[in-house]
Amino acid sequence: MSEKATIRSLIAAVFAAIFSVTLFDAVFHLSNMINPGVSNIYNALGTQIAPNLVTVVIFDFRAYDTLGESIILLTAGLVVLLIFGRGLLGDKQ
Repeated sequence: MSEKATIRSLIAAVFAAIFSVTLFDAVFHLSNMINPGVSNIYNALGTQIAPNLVTVVIFDFRAYDTLGESIILLTAGLVVLLIFGRGLLGDKQ
């Protein structure tokens, strides 16, 4: 298999996955199951869980968001190193 066919297959798989998730959401109405008022519950009960509200916000229900941001920053750093450091790995002058 050539390199172009492999890349095309990968792109086709990504678009098929996006289409499948969108279709699944349209059929089963998963977006209607999201409750945006859950933040109010955490704000009301948060001071009983942690000593202050800042700790609740950062380390309780937004920890996944913080983890996602750190993964994005790590990935961006690796991509920059791979793009700009490409010549340094192959040539040993």
